[in-house]
Amino acid sequence: MNGAMQQKGMSHEEVMKELMNFAEHDVDWRTGKVMTGLYDPGKDAHNLAVEAYTRFLPQNALYVNMYTSIGKLEKGVVTSVAELLRADDEVVGNMTSGGTESILMAIKTARDWARENRPQVKEPEMVLPVSAHPAFIKAAHYFGLKVVQTELDLYDYRADIQSFKNALNSNTVVAVGSAPNFSHGSIDPIREMSELAAEKDILFHVDGCVGGIYLSIMRRMGEDLMDFDFSLPGVTTISADLHKYGYTPKNASVILYRNRNLRKHAWFICSSTTEYLVINPTAQSTRTGGPFAAAWAMLRFLGEEGFREIVRSSQEATKVMIERIDSIDGLEVLGEPDMCMFTIASDRVNIFEVDDEMGMLGWKMIPQFACGGSPENLHVSLTHANVPYVEKYLDDLKYVVDKLTREGSSVNTEELSTLVDKVAESPIEDILAAVIPHIGLTGIELPERMAPLNTVLNRLPAEKRDQLLTFYLNMT
Repeated sequence: MNGAMQQKGMSHEEVMKELMNFAEHDVDWRTGKVMTGLYDPGKDAHNLAVEAYTRFLPQNALYVNMYTSIGKLEKGVVTSVAELLRADDEVVGNMTSGGTESILMAIKTARDWARENRPQVKEPEMVLPVSAHPAFIKAAHYFGLKVVQTELDLYDYRADIQSFKNALNSNTVVAVGSAPNFSHGSIDPIREMSELAAEKDILFHVDGCVGGIYLSIMRRMGEDLMDFDFSLPGVTTISADLHKYGYTPKNASVILYRNRNLRKHAWFICSSTTEYLVINPTAQSTRTGGPFAAAWAMLRFLGEEGFREIVRSSQEATKVMIERIDSIDGLEVLGEPDMCMFTIASDRVNIFEVDDEMGMLGWKMIPQFACGGSPENLHVSLTHANVPYVEKYLDDLKYVVDKLTREGSSVNTEELSTLVDKVAESPIEDILAAVIPHIGLTGIELPERMAPLNTVLNRLPAEKRDQLLTFYLNMT
């Protein structure tokens, strides 16, 4: 009956015991072995963030007249991030629950801006490289835009500028570039892309969710980086997450607009019901004050000096990692990463088996499927918490690759590929029935070793893969 309401309430101790039981098999974020999706600023900063978060947990950002503190906290955070992104006094913004909501607001705003300023466009389109975050595809799905994906330069895994230019047309209302893209850690040629968009009166959004803060600190430290922020006049909106390399607890992000004339299309205000007046600058209505306070506290606590030290140590560790990984026979780091994010590919061993073997040693990465010319790979986002464990990670990675090279693969990739090719055009139910015996699925729980499943998914066309996952997950 876990999760069901009890007839009689339980004690504090009983409730906490059940909660801890739920978390028994969760990844332990304290080990320093989680190489993606976890941003630990250290014990003192973490404790302060938790204290600030819980202190403002009851406050509701919906009721700005009741909780004026939320407005002050939001202004402080937005101003700090805007300054890092070289904004002028015209730039405005708001806090959101994360990168996806920030992106949703940027695309919703672009659509509504186009309705007013380019009414001749009846079928609006969004142009973006295939490396752009899936949140843009979600935004297009929600707001009725056609997605036009463009190619990558497969040398550095940045947007191919000619492909991008060719995709812009009279129906394009917004275009997108990443700083950097999450998959490979490469900054797109934002200057050229934003200039091309501006020439055609197209809004241009920079996805700085993972890199907005980190790259800005790198630039202030003297690193020679491509421009990607509001110093470029063609950039109209930028998203930047606090809960990634701002080292703030989730859920905290910022969406910034070039000016108020653009942001006016983000607002939802409604007084046409018997309900209370609703005023929303973001997608959500009720929002706890916790993330506002925690983000504000982290910016205050760490300061620029603290962020510089985190970036310095992270970049030094990243350089060591990339050099060592490239020296391991059979492995390579793809492209030219601009910050502490990169991907590992292999022409010798099944990279998904590398992920499994590293997982058995406690290391957690993200497998990524082949797409847009990029081969299947493993994603690494190095954070402050990982720095002390880099040498151990590299030793374990070499051990795993040597082991797989010596012992051979336990996954028959050729057999699985033949099977998938045979059933790929079949109905989803038939595909699932055909592959289940070969991928270790025995129920709704995922197998401990994911390489067979990931090998199958990697072979399927993206559309079919998405349909299969939707079908399977909807059964759970």
